Amino acid sequence: MKTTDRRRSVALRRVPSYLLLSVISFLFIGPILWMLSGSLKSISEILRYPPTILPEVFQWSNYVEVFTLQPFGRPILNSVVVMVLVCALTLLVAIPAGYALGRVRPAGAAVIFVVLLSGIFIPPEAVIVPLFEQAAQLGWIDTYIPLVLFTALLSTAPVAMFILRQAFVTLPAEFEEAATLDGASRARTMVQIFLPLVRPAIASAVVFTAWFSWNQFLEPLVYLRSQANLTVPVALTLFEDPLAGPRWNVQMAATTLSVLPVLIVFLIAQRHVVSGLTAGGLKS
Repeated sequence: MKTTDRRRSVALRRVPSYLLLSVISFLFIGPILWMLSGSLKSISEILRYPPTILPEVFQWSNYVEVFTLQPFGRPILNSVVVMVLVCALTLLVAIPAGYALGRVRPAGAAVIFVVLLSGIFIPPEAVIVPLFEQAAQLGWIDTYIPLVLFTALLSTAPVAMFILRQAFVTLPAEFEEAATLDGASRARTMVQIFLPLVRPAIASAVVFTAWFSWNQFLEPLVYLRSQANLTVPVALTLFEDPLAGPRWNVQMAATTLSVLPVLIVFLIAQRHVVSGLTAGGLKS
């Protein structure tokens, strides 16, 4: 009986925390629910005041108009290609750098780590003009080269390197010593022994990189010219009726569809994300 009363007392003490977490969760989920609701409404119902929570008539045709007003499938494919290339280049740079700084630790490793990490604190808007001039001189305008190269090297690779470096640091030195005794090289030790152990960190880096690359708006707007090469964030601004103005309902439907690729990446890697982000705080 005392055990039951104790559990009930603990549950009651947790009620305020649960209520607070529910309110905070709604602040994040609310805009998504509003987007889903708006994607199934008419324009007049979206602009109605007071607003309606559920559509009076579900306008499923909004999702059909996403692909009739413009070839929206092409921007989705473009964004997927850019996202995959950015993720690949980011991991290609961040894994060796994170391993070198976490396990090899060359002379001046702390200084090198700070310099590389400084890329996180430089906003892309601050360097967009010189990068555009450089891309124009190299003939990269209206190509995906600056989107992939500049994004990976200046934005996502430093963050991924930090995540991976923290994961490599936590691993016991005995693994490396055993590999050295067996005659394994540094590269083989990294690939065959350490990479399988830091899969959570790699998954976290991939999720962050995919999200960052997919949501870029300024860079595609600056570097790309032809409509056939546009990515999703820029293409979302083109849902307009020449006479009636912005098609908010169709734009919300397109935005709902644009969330799916990144959501799929997150669902695939979700079981690794939390453990990957917290691994750096634990020391064996």
